[in-house]
Amino acid sequence: MLSEDFIIRVYCLIDVILKNSLGAPKLRQRGFKPNLSDSEVITMEIVAEFLGIDTDKGAWEYFTQHWHNWFPALSSRANYANHAANLWNVTQRIQAQLAASTGGIF
Repeated sequence: MLSEDFIIRVYCLIDVILKNSLGAPKLRQRGFKPNLSDSEVITMEIVAEFLGIDTDKGAWEYFTQHWHNWFPALSSRANYANHAANLWNVTQRIQAQLAASTGGIF
């Protein structure tokens, strides 16, 4: 499978999971709207983890260098790391759902 296809499939799965299982309650109650959507950040975290990149810095560097045209709103590493940290619990739940539904691939 091509990297592009993999990223698109992971993004679509995450977006569906976020809309279906987390549906009504908003993840963010106040503050400025972030540049990246929650689905984008979670996708980046899960794809990076799948590739063996286990730090926010590493994930940010990978997507900045290789996929910046797909994530043009990806700005500073600090903003990305804060957004990813705020979504850590949600990312873990989604990763568990993906692992269960794919037989442990994720």
